[in-house]
Amino acid sequence: MTDREARPLRPGARAKTRDGKPASEERVPEPDRTPKRKAARARARIEEEADKAVLDAAEAAPEPLLNAAPEALPAMPQELERIAEQLVTESVAPHAALGAAGSFAVVDDFGLAPYTHARMQPLLDWLYTNYFRVRVEGLANIPSEGPALLVCNRGGALPWDGVMLATAIAREHGAHRSLRWLVEDYAFHAPFLGPLLNRIGAVRACPENAERLLAEGHVLAVFPEGIQGIGKPYAQRYRLQRFGRGGHVKLALRMNVPMIPIGIAGSDETYPLLYKVRAFSKALGLPFIPVTPTFPWLGPLGLAPLPSRFHIAIGAPLEGLSSLPREAASDTLIVHDINDRVRRAVQQLLEHALTARGPRAFR
Repeated sequence: MTDREARPLRPGARAKTRDGKPASEERVPEPDRTPKRKAARARARIEEEADKAVLDAAEAAPEPLLNAAPEALPAMPQELERIAEQLVTESVAPHAALGAAGSFAVVDDFGLAPYTHARMQPLLDWLYTNYFRVRVEGLANIPSEGPALLVCNRGGALPWDGVMLATAIAREHGAHRSLRWLVEDYAFHAPFLGPLLNRIGAVRACPENAERLLAEGHVLAVFPEGIQGIGKPYAQRYRLQRFGRGGHVKLALRMNVPMIPIGIAGSDETYPLLYKVRAFSKALGLPFIPVTPTFPWLGPLGLAPLPSRFHIAIGAPLEGLSSLPREAASDTLIVHDINDRVRRAVQQLLEHALTARGPRAFR
């Protein structure tokens, strides 16, 4: 080493190479090709596995297909299609009975999962028979086929009214029809609860979903009171709130479906509302935080509903709707008049249901 090479650099000076260039400019590092090499190896591995799968499938193919004569080659695609259909049929056969009318669907367009619903059915039957002790009358007013719009009162922090109404129709209606019902956003998007309700038949409340369900021939339940229905203090239970702007009436007129009023007694006692806390409610995605005799004092256990007795009264379809043209849905006066009629019918049925159940809700 020469004296020049051994001499320390002065402060601020940059080391130079023999060519007189800074050391940082002497050699540019090559780009890292490791990700590209990994991707190439992954593609090669995938191709190898695909080739192996093809060979395995050829070995497992039926004997007539392997020994096919050259003149039979044009029919080869049809034979492959037949084999594929047979394999699919065998794979879904254990679940086929869970679909509607013998058809199989893992999850339909609105979130209903027949397999999940079937597994939940024993629990729903126990709640219906032993916990809420549901009584229902007027089921003959629901048509055995075709669409229908059920207009119900709303009560309780969680939509047990829709669950029990759906269970009643599935168990006791002559045609054992499947009910779909609309729920508010706070319940539909709730962790665990929302997906579970969706899998057993609940649908997010919006006009597009309601119109599609009726167009497909479903029985649909709506709760026009909305958030105001669950926000009633216990002292004002079963006092109907405003039925919105008549969106359900416009829907029935546009789709030309019967509108059936229903009164449900028992839902307002499942969570007796003592007080509403609005602080932090928006951060939790809730309209308010309910204070009941059990919540929040008992923690998560306080979310369990009280065992109030349910009585469901189903009225006759409103008269005169089928004779109105679809353009009547744009007439504010007609919509307002029909909205008042259906609200009065629901109130009368609700009073009848309360009388038939008796004054003691938990006996």
